[in-house]
Amino acid sequence: MADLEGGAPVPPTPRPISEPETAPASPLTSLNNSDPITLRVGERNFVTALATLTGESQFFSSMFSGNWHNTKQPDGSYFIDADPDLFAHILRYLRHNMLPLFYANGHHDLGLYAALLGEAKYFQIPSLVKWLEHETYFRAVKVQRDVDEAENVLDLRDLTKSNEEVEYHPFRTTEKVYVCPRGISLHRGRPNACGRLCQRARGDDPEEYEDEDVYKALVIRKTVVFDHRLCAGDE
Repeated sequence: MADLEGGAPVPPTPRPISEPETAPASPLTSLNNSDPITLRVGERNFVTALATLTGESQFFSSMFSGNWHNTKQPDGSYFIDADPDLFAHILRYLRHNMLPLFYANGHHDLGLYAALLGEAKYFQIPSLVKWLEHETYFRAVKVQRDVDEAENVLDLRDLTKSNEEVEYHPFRTTEKVYVCPRGISLHRGRPNACGRLCQRARGDDPEEYEDEDVYKALVIRKTVVFDHRLCAGDE
């Protein structure tokens, strides 16, 4: 009860009403999509935009949603405990949406695909996981083979593209070769080259042929064809 002044009670002084405290904005929720983000992955730094990281990766969408407790490093980066070499492929995909191909010298790098699959699952990127689990990369690289027969194996000259590989398999065979009745070497193998004098020399005898060894080659041309539509996700 308050003291009395002149016999009347004095009402108590009301407490000042304080404004409710507003929690400081999370540094993660205050980021814009275009803001640069530095990730410390292993011993390497990667600088990219927030939108790049959160576009397809459910891991990064959750990480930068403000619901996770993420402490910045003293240099302002965010630490990610992952293989930096593999993460470079992860970030390349998030930036350009081009599915990876590790193909050289006629072989896929299956070990790298397997390692990257583990990272794709960790960072929760469904499209990349599907590409690797379904082994779609095998369909993205095709080898076309064409087989031809070369007549003059002793004078084989060829220009090949960098995506082509040519194999030559020489062999010997026997062919019937026309012989000019007058013995003219330029007419050998060319019955149409003989004129009336040759026909007169042959008389009523049939055209003469003899066996001759001929060297030929089987030419196998292999061309590597990349299906870029599959790498862009267009199945």
